[in-house]
Amino acid sequence: MKAIKVLITGISGSGASYLAEYIVNNHPEVELHGTFRSNSSRSQKNIQEIANKLFLHDCDLDDYTVTHQLIAGLKPDIVFHIASYANVRESWDKPVFTLQNNIISTANLLEAIRSAAGIHPRIQMCSTPEVYGQVDPKNIPIDESCPINPNNPYAVSKFAQESLGYSYFKGFGLPVIITRMSTYLNPRRADLFATAFAMQVARIEAGLQKELRHGNLDSTRTILDPRDCASAYWAAIEKGESGEVYNIGGNTVVTVGEFLEVLKIKARRTIPSIADKSLFRPADITLQIINSGKFSKQTGWQPKYSFEESVEYLLGHCRRTVQEELASR
Repeated sequence: MKAIKVLITGISGSGASYLAEYIVNNHPEVELHGTFRSNSSRSQKNIQEIANKLFLHDCDLDDYTVTHQLIAGLKPDIVFHIASYANVRESWDKPVFTLQNNIISTANLLEAIRSAAGIHPRIQMCSTPEVYGQVDPKNIPIDESCPINPNNPYAVSKFAQESLGYSYFKGFGLPVIITRMSTYLNPRRADLFATAFAMQVARIEAGLQKELRHGNLDSTRTILDPRDCASAYWAAIEKGESGEVYNIGGNTVVTVGEFLEVLKIKARRTIPSIADKSLFRPADITLQIINSGKFSKQTGWQPKYSFEESVEYLLGHCRRTVQEELASR
């Protein structure tokens, strides 16, 4: 049987690496490929355990010629477009870079797929509920009919990606599926509030730090496990309808402050905490409660991991990382 060729853009990134692991462990029929940028500071540590089970391609998606050569030569059956500059807070400091990187890379990828001969891959485009902006409480929980109102450069870039995807679906018939993934506990991405908190807890436990610093604690989020995110992406590509947008979220809703309190309870020593002005965003989103009913009805997907399991998974990763740091000194 001919192998299914799957391409993940930005495969060494935090979210994409979980998807790569999921595919390797659950879909032996897949020949897995991934793009990375050799001139990036990002490490390939996230995929080192499965490196011998995939094919890596040094490809800067901002370069159309290189991108077209890859797509035309590989002829993928499925493309997961996850590569993105995704730091919301830093997108305020680097708005032009964020917009150029995320939008141009997406345009290049879609155009390369459209113009390559003899291929018609299904495409999953990774977006975010950040595109909804600050939502009116009457629209909570947020479904796909909620008005779009991005209020940070990252969200603007993601909605532009979505718009490109939809235009290529309508204009050229590319089977694009757009997913808006809610907040998830991603141990491999240190700039997310949950990981930043857990890492600081682990460092305080180890005596490497005195107090935990945080930004806005009032935002409310729907929380999901990264391993559930990976299975959801596969469900989207397998059972999602082309041209549709799907919200994907977990079953647990907490404020950022409540999440911090959960970590403090699980900590092995007292965790002092203090607000740090540098961690507050110029404009924040305080309500991001996701309704993923449309996606579950379409695909049958449901989260597998409980909130408790996800928190323990996150803390375990951060504690091991700190112990590795101590051992290397």
